[in-house]
Amino acid sequence: MDELDLPHLDAGALAELAAALLRLPARPAWPAPPFLLALPWGDPWRVDDLGFDLEALPLRSGAVALDVLCHQRPKPEWVAVGVVVDGWTVPAAATGHVDWRTLHRSGPSLRVHPQRRRVRTLHLVARGGSVALALLGEDDDEPEAHATADGGAEDGPTGPLPDGLRRLLGLPTPPCPVPAVELWASLWLAAVAARVRGRRRTPMSWRAVAALHPGAQLLQPSVEVDPAVHLASIGRALARARGWEALQVAAVTGRDGLGFLPPPDVAAWADSGMFARLVLREVAPLWASRRDLDGRLGPSTLVDIDAVLAAWGLDPGPPDPVAAAAAGPRPDHAA
Repeated sequence: MDELDLPHLDAGALAELAAALLRLPARPAWPAPPFLLALPWGDPWRVDDLGFDLEALPLRSGAVALDVLCHQRPKPEWVAVGVVVDGWTVPAAATGHVDWRTLHRSGPSLRVHPQRRRVRTLHLVARGGSVALALLGEDDDEPEAHATADGGAEDGPTGPLPDGLRRLLGLPTPPCPVPAVELWASLWLAAVAARVRGRRRTPMSWRAVAALHPGAQLLQPSVEVDPAVHLASIGRALARARGWEALQVAAVTGRDGLGFLPPPDVAAWADSGMFARLVLREVAPLWASRRDLDGRLGPSTLVDIDAVLAAWGLDPGPPDPVAAAAAGPRPDHAA
């Protein structure tokens, strides 16, 4: 690809550009399906001209059609790319009505919240790594723009939209701070929660709970290791053997066997941070599954669970709902 002398857009300039794009008069009706925007560089180049020079690629139903983005090849003249998506948001002060356990993936949408409102968002990423976000409420005339990252790979927003746009331009995404041991712990507690949900008989014993950990289920019958006694060691061993790198290799080569890894083309396109976040989106959060167990297991069993989580360095406390609301709107179309 020929190198072009493209301008550097810092996060502030990118935020102004994102707001200008949402002000363009030729806006689709609400709600609109998501689409990819590509901004080619021209000379002269002004924001007012973008309505004539934009390249748009409709995305199928889905907030981010990563299987489309991963096969899109950016043109040399593209100075920035973005995705426009319509969704719902609520005021941060009104998040007490939101059950955040159900919003991690495909639970009840924010569209049922009494203070909901439609919002159109534009995530924009420049070739230098700057990231900006602009939001336009359905009843608003002026967008709200935010400069969210200024080019460093260690900072900025994460998730399918900003991650996918960074990878489209060949940029790295921020690393994922969640260790693989937390993935396996989340799967374990989700399995326990599914087993005890609606159970009216005697609560499960610690031995039965420990036996549901994925590492315990991989033990050969000839191995004389009691998960009820050695679960902390078993969990650490599983995280070493099937950590993020090993899981990505399994996804790329099609040797999934787990049912929740990204497809091979997306897994090969993602870097390690993006891959881990895509996997975690498919799993109930650790704190949500742990909270589901309160009142459904005996106190001593809950103490044992918390002790093992602490041995893995994990804190199952819930996130701050106000911070979760400030992270952005939930799209109409689940990724």
